[in-house]
Amino acid sequence: MTVKNAHGAWMMTCALVTAGASFDAGLAAAQGIVELPPVVVEGATLEAKPKTAGKVSKEPAQAAGTTSPATAAKKPGNGPGDGSVEGADAGTPEPVAGDDAASGDGEGGTVDGIESRKLGTAVSVVTGADLKARQIRNGAEALRSLPGVSVSAQAGRQNLTVVRIRGAESNQTLVVIDGVEVNAGSDGFFDFSNLLVDDIAQIEVIRGPQSGLYSSGAIGGVINIVTRGGKGPLTVRARAEGGSFGTKAGMVGISGGNDRAHANLVVSGIETDGFNIAATGSEDDGGEFNTVSFTGGILVFDNLKLDATLRRSRRDGDRDGVDNVDPATGLSVASDELSTFSSEVLLGRLAATLDTFDGRWLHRVYLQGTETENSDLSRGTFDPAAGSLSRNISTMSEYGYLTTYRLDGPDGLPVQHVFTGLVEHRREAFEQPLISGDAFERDRDSLAGEVRGDYFDALTLIGNVRHDFNEGFDDATTWRAAASLRPSDSPFRLHASVGTGIKYPSFSEQFGEFFGFVPNSNLVPEESLGWDAGIETTLFGGRAVVDVTYFNTRLENEIDFDFGPPPAACGGAPFCYIPFNRTGVSRREGIEVEARALVANGLSVGFAYTYLDAREDNGLEEIRRSPHSGRADVNYSFVGDRANLNVAAIYNGTMQDLGFDPVSFTSSRVALDEYWLLNLAASYKVAPGVELFGRVENALNEDYQEVFGFETADIAAYAGVRFTYVEEATRAWAEGR
Repeated sequence: MTVKNAHGAWMMTCALVTAGASFDAGLAAAQGIVELPPVVVEGATLEAKPKTAGKVSKEPAQAAGTTSPATAAKKPGNGPGDGSVEGADAGTPEPVAGDDAASGDGEGGTVDGIESRKLGTAVSVVTGADLKARQIRNGAEALRSLPGVSVSAQAGRQNLTVVRIRGAESNQTLVVIDGVEVNAGSDGFFDFSNLLVDDIAQIEVIRGPQSGLYSSGAIGGVINIVTRGGKGPLTVRARAEGGSFGTKAGMVGISGGNDRAHANLVVSGIETDGFNIAATGSEDDGGEFNTVSFTGGILVFDNLKLDATLRRSRRDGDRDGVDNVDPATGLSVASDELSTFSSEVLLGRLAATLDTFDGRWLHRVYLQGTETENSDLSRGTFDPAAGSLSRNISTMSEYGYLTTYRLDGPDGLPVQHVFTGLVEHRREAFEQPLISGDAFERDRDSLAGEVRGDYFDALTLIGNVRHDFNEGFDDATTWRAAASLRPSDSPFRLHASVGTGIKYPSFSEQFGEFFGFVPNSNLVPEESLGWDAGIETTLFGGRAVVDVTYFNTRLENEIDFDFGPPPAACGGAPFCYIPFNRTGVSRREGIEVEARALVANGLSVGFAYTYLDAREDNGLEEIRRSPHSGRADVNYSFVGDRANLNVAAIYNGTMQDLGFDPVSFTSSRVALDEYWLLNLAASYKVAPGVELFGRVENALNEDYQEVFGFETADIAAYAGVRFTYVEEATRAWAEGR
């Protein structure tokens, strides 16, 4: 990090912290303001969390982690969904529900996990209530400019959308839904354009190398997605909306249950005519999305719980080629063509949790898997493969045993140790059925262990280690350690973590057959070592939190692509890509700032800022990762919580990208301009169970690109109505009364 850039980053950091402090007077003068609710994280530890809950009083809120403040604006109550914490570390879970769960609206959800104040790991959380307040329809939009996060979408909402954490590549960001990894084995990353959010209770961004927990792919971090389990009165929900670009969308869901039996079924879809993602021409590029999701559980015996998750997401869309030439740069840009594609993701999980020794010793066995199928029909004018259909299928299956034992301190001392062990088997497969009948497979067996210690409600230490027995690669050991220190009677919390990451080469990189691509079966895994340290400050009795974190990561064996005029290996193509391992060390470091504050009852604000210095081993800035990004969110709930207004301002600074020269068959760097996105969302409950809503996206009508040569959407507006029916006769049953 250069002195100049570091100074600029610290100046902006100080400006944001000062901006947060400017609310101090309002906070001090406000009457009757409650503290921010605690943030609970499910995916930051290995341990098995119980799936049944008993209620205890809420602990003091000392945690940061959610940038969007919609949830924080709600008043606390006395039941699920009011922001209270159920359970404690001594054998019971700590769920936090969304703001509407208590009323049976189902927009929130219950999350079992650990309060972020006990985690040394840097985490940001977007809740179901945040998604509703901001009227988010796609998961990537919920993550834009969160601390350490960058989003790249190739134009329309149907096109490839990837997320990077702390400067890592998109296939070094692991994405998990209800405990099931959904990164495609074909290319190693998850396409967020295929993630609708109607069934989601919480999205967690867990930053830093996490391979000690999750194995391959968790170099930059993990995005852990928790869907709603359905606890609460029998509730039927429906939503219909329409708007710009001929967009139509809808959702129908039914949920209900208690600790003994619960289920949530959601069907949602979007159809859009789209817009022209090429700078010239008149062809609009549209898309269609649909998702069916089921989550449920049943308590077979008082100490045996079965949980199941099934999810199917499908996306069909239009795409353009890159046959036009930008006269300003001489590089290829998007051109109108009638090519189409489709993508389908299936996932399933079945788990059984046995609670023994009064909750002190938990056992979980699970079986889970995913299948990702991608197809593409090329109709490009100059495409040598025009008229051809390509198709690839990747699958993953896992089964394992996870056990957690909780040991309390002697004589009632506020000390607890939690020991966890894992044994897991995984099989991955990849095939391109239209090219050959060959299917590539590889197995992995893993052993992992973790120890968490909580000491006097002031210090938490976590350490884990994992060993992978690989087929096709050398065996690998990864680890992670984290600490959180909360001095007594102090507003400060110190947190730090260090760990290693690993990313095994994807099947496509090793064996894929594509026009202009040559695989490399000799690739070795990418490896990283990363650490971070930060300080969190809680102000005004928990009504405001500011967290500042520095991070540093070293990446070895980074997989990149040689590109240019054809060597003999290109097989007659005019150009080709060949993957290879870089021999030097790629570096990423930076500063993350996150703040949130409850200014008054119903009014809350959130801030985030990231300075990132991500460099290849040759010193060049990594593409599509801006050195400066940030966001500010304001949420105001009024008229007795019947009305809600949300404003989000998102900034992405200048960044580098690559362009293709069709004359010399070489690539060169090009700068993408900075941009601001302003999104507005409002809703009003006109009657019990009936809510009108509307939003404006890109309200400033910003003209920008996230991928060179592909246009993005102009200002757009959407409106609709949401219906909710709660069967009150089932409320006592749902609450266990």
